[in-house]
Amino acid sequence: MSRDFACEDGQDVMIAGAEHKVVLTGRCGAVSVHGAGHSLSFEAAKALAVSGISNTVEGGSAGSLVVESVKNRVKATVTGAETGKIDVSGAEHRLELTLAGPAQIEVQGAKNVVEWRAEEGVKAPSVSASGIDNKVSRR
Repeated sequence: MSRDFACEDGQDVMIAGAEHKVVLTGRCGAVSVHGAGHSLSFEAAKALAVSGISNTVEGGSAGSLVVESVKNRVKATVTGAETGKIDVSGAEHRLELTLAGPAQIEVQGAKNVVEWRAEEGVKAPSVSASGIDNKVSRR
């Protein structure tokens, strides 16, 4: 399935199943991706949660981010006046993050890679990592 969807008034969105291609425009509420092989691009979400296997998420800004399970790829900007929480668990995820405000990164599991850069004037995030062969680095 391939679908474009416009979020209105912070609408929550859940994508489930397998191999859907979804484009979200506008400001979404909580965006959840569950399943396998999904491709999602989005403009803005209050929160983003990705679980399952081999999902690819690219795009806009999210106030918080949770990535679980195996081999998910996420490229996003974490925003917010409050501390943006980034929670990664599972194995072999790859995240490329831009931090637009204060952030806290917690990584658990195995062979996860989190690369981040901070926008001008934004401090480095607090980082907590446990597990095996996880890498958190500035890019």
